[in-house]
Amino acid sequence: MNELKTEVASNSDVPIKPQSIFSDLDKLRLSVGSTVFGGTTEILSKVPVRKPQKQEFVRVHPDQRMMLATAIYEDKQEREFYFVSPNMMSAMLGETTPVILVTAINRQKVSFLWPIKIANDNGNGNAWQDSAQQGCEAAKKTWVRLSADMSLGAYRIWAAQGELSEPEWRPEPLNELLEIAFRGRVIENDDHPVVKRLRGLV
Repeated sequence: MNELKTEVASNSDVPIKPQSIFSDLDKLRLSVGSTVFGGTTEILSKVPVRKPQKQEFVRVHPDQRMMLATAIYEDKQEREFYFVSPNMMSAMLGETTPVILVTAINRQKVSFLWPIKIANDNGNGNAWQDSAQQGCEAAKKTWVRLSADMSLGAYRIWAAQGELSEPEWRPEPLNELLEIAFRGRVIENDDHPVVKRLRGLV
């Protein structure tokens, strides 16, 4: 009987192993849409200037104040867009493209500026421009996806079939988005490297 008591007493002194943080994975899972950095505010550092990608659904901001008719220069070698100031448009005649820069967003909440080509002064457009503009108008009301169809000679416009949530637009006004999007890529005078390269000065 005495031996039994001794054994029980000795077992009660065994230290309890601390529970691992990984013992209950459900406590570690982040719910979809949760904020990883709780209590912080993202500082917008990049705004791409591009067309919607083939496999992404996008929305376009319906507010006219979030779009701008202007001219841009596309460096096809570097795959970059430059903003051309009004005073340089005549100096770069034939090199610029008249566009409407519209504020867009995808399902991953990435904001970008979509340059939609517009018809020239004589009103001549084409099916690519027309279908892109139609897609833009549709994207103001619902999520759409655009895919280029070479045999059709235009974009095909696909509306999302599901009941997708409304976009969460960023608070920055258009002028701030433009500042970020074209940082270091604004053509304002004849001394700009792009202008010198086009004139064969460098």
